[in-house]
Amino acid sequence: MRVEYKYDEKLLELKETANGDDIEFSIILLDSELKKRLTKVRAFFEENKTLTDILYYIHPNNRYQVIVRKDFYNEFLIQLFRQQLLLEIKWV
Repeated sequence: MRVEYKYDEKLLELKETANGDDIEFSIILLDSELKKRLTKVRAFFEENKTLTDILYYIHPNNRYQVIVRKDFYNEFLIQLFRQQLLLEIKWV
């Protein structure tokens, strides 16, 4: 089953690419107020016992790189949605 999602292009840029067995997200926050929301997504994954579920890298200019294990892909999208970084998620 495939997942489609929507986000506000005025607030952020989001690119998703395959990275071996993982999925890599490049996220650019166009509104610096969104940092708090993305930090909450990171905190969610830091609280579980799986150390390699996501790898989170901070770059200059509100740019983030997040590498997500395939088995945590849906949960990552759900957490983005919970923090209102995504507007819509649907499985097709």
